[in-house]
Amino acid sequence: MTRDSARTSASANEIARVERAAACLSPIEREILILSAAHKLDCLEIARRLGLSRIRAERILARALCKFDRAVERQEQPWWRLW
Repeated sequence: MTRDSARTSASANEIARVERAAACLSPIEREILILSAAHKLDCLEIARRLGLSRIRAERILARALCKFDRAVERQEQPWWRLW
């Protein structure tokens, strides 16, 4: 395996991990997480864009981050730690 193909494989694996973790989120959680992480919007901007209060957007983002983190962590656990 060449260095480039190994890098491509690692990138594909990382993308798959992120997609699996994002699948655990509700549509609104996923949207808010994307707006925050990818588009660098703060909670006030997200709230305005989605017609939510700032506090509601903050709570949904916090919940999304927790769920995403737990989903990624579950993927990293060795099978023997499930018991």
